[in-house]
Amino acid sequence: MPISKTTPTKAKNSTAIFKTQLYAYKDRVESLLQNNPNINVDRFLAMALNAVKRDSKLLSVVEKNPASLFASLLLCAEYGLSPSPEVGEAWLIPYGNACQFQLGYQGLIKIAYRNPEIKSISAEVVYEMDEFDWGLGLKPFLTHKPATGVRGAVTYVYCIATFSNSEPMFKVMSELELKDIQRMSKAGNKGIWFNKEKDPQGWMLKKTCLKQLLKLVPKEFQLGSGLHYDNHAEGGGMLSLDGNEVIEVKKNSSNFRKVNAFRQALDESEENEVEEAEVTEVKDLFD
Repeated sequence: MPISKTTPTKAKNSTAIFKTQLYAYKDRVESLLQNNPNINVDRFLAMALNAVKRDSKLLSVVEKNPASLFASLLLCAEYGLSPSPEVGEAWLIPYGNACQFQLGYQGLIKIAYRNPEIKSISAEVVYEMDEFDWGLGLKPFLTHKPATGVRGAVTYVYCIATFSNSEPMFKVMSELELKDIQRMSKAGNKGIWFNKEKDPQGWMLKKTCLKQLLKLVPKEFQLGSGLHYDNHAEGGGMLSLDGNEVIEVKKNSSNFRKVNAFRQALDESEENEVEEAEVTEVKDLFD
């Protein structure tokens, strides 16, 4: 009798094959991490394995389009970001048949701080019961006194950056401006925007405002390219690997050119299990 495709054995096989293919990238990951001493290659690969192993949807994505996941993990390594969802530096989001890479708020902060001119970055959500005032012009100002207790609905989000040798900069976005950007994103109303249950601290709103502020800040290469990839992701683009294993952006996940060696290996593993099961059944008939 053939073994069901939903058995724990299949999940175990999928994880084992993914681990083999993941560790085939060890040398490349180690090279990418050379400029990021806070994370070593073994720790990075372990976090990547755990992130996928604990998410059945991600493991399913690897069976269909592994290039999207491996490209996302390589980009994490290039930026020195943890792929673990608990850290919040980068997100590996199963979206349809592919993995969508998105920078987290903590990841943006981490990359931005590599600019030696930046001293501090902070972002806050303003609610309707807070005391809040701000203005632009020759003497820009911003004051915010959060209310105690029930604070009401979101009205604004702002982000402030201070510098070693220049005046602070800030960006304020209204609820309407945030919703305009939300509508342009691929997830739209299905995301965690303005969702107090899924995002009680408003990290998605803070990240959106932070991205707008960072467009005005002198950027080093990683920050500029990181914003580039993240903008593509919010618009529905997916990362992949071309024939030379170079990261590229695709507009959708329907046609990845990379051969799915993971799917082939998993199919071979399942065929072997079916053969072993059939042999066992025949043996039982004669015992």
